[in-house]
Amino acid sequence: MHSPCRPIAVAAQRALYLAVRVAGSRIIPGRRGTWTEPLPGAKWQELLDQWRSAVGPVDDLVLYRRPQVGRSGLAALLLRHGRGVGFARFHPDEARVEREFGIVSAVHAARPTSFAVARPLASGRLADGGAWLVNESLPNYPLGAVRDPAVRERVADEIGEVLTGVLPRPDGTPAHWRVAHGDLAPWNLRTLLGGAVRVIDWEDACYAPPGVDRLYGALTAHTTFGAPLPNAAPGEAIDWITKKIEGWTHTDTEKSVVPLKLLAAVSAE
Repeated sequence: MHSPCRPIAVAAQRALYLAVRVAGSRIIPGRRGTWTEPLPGAKWQELLDQWRSAVGPVDDLVLYRRPQVGRSGLAALLLRHGRGVGFARFHPDEARVEREFGIVSAVHAARPTSFAVARPLASGRLADGGAWLVNESLPNYPLGAVRDPAVRERVADEIGEVLTGVLPRPDGTPAHWRVAHGDLAPWNLRTLLGGAVRVIDWEDACYAPPGVDRLYGALTAHTTFGAPLPNAAPGEAIDWITKKIEGWTHTDTEKSVVPLKLLAAVSAE
């Protein structure tokens, strides 16, 4: 769910947001389609009932079905009278959902100083399989993206500090590896109108070589904003990100958010 990050795109989205508030959704361009339930009828109704039990009345939602092979499931912004009351995810892998909910709960409880996360509200399982989570909705207006590399690096460093000891260390993980967000790109590192930073999408959090979040953040900021590339980075971090890109199955790696030829331009320290 790559929300606009470039200033012009964010400004355009905010202008459209204000226009919709005045004139309604009919002014939104694009193709209209017919609604189809994303899950079999009874299962979809059970999911809606459980979401409503977590956030209260819901009279509408914005649904997002993710195209990536490695990111199946769905996400939804739950609405009441046009305002967000929760951001929900559903995935058939129950352990994956519960792991993410635990991570977000731990980060929220730690009260980091350089960023915050949406307050986790509830999680649960469906009788026929699959699990869901709901977090507090972020502000309804389109959010900006962090452009200051110093801010991005402070956030990356604090993530490792906050989650140390929270995420179980898999057997065989090198002792010097630290917890990383795993996808600290501009679309997951957002800013409110007042400048406060919100980090979203924690499902890729894992142990990784030191410097992974810093490097991946710099690479994606370069492809998004044209920010300067780092001259050098830890060799382990370069290798880890290379394998991450090579493992993507939903896109041509040379057309991905971090082309391999771009990563090759960074020298190993």
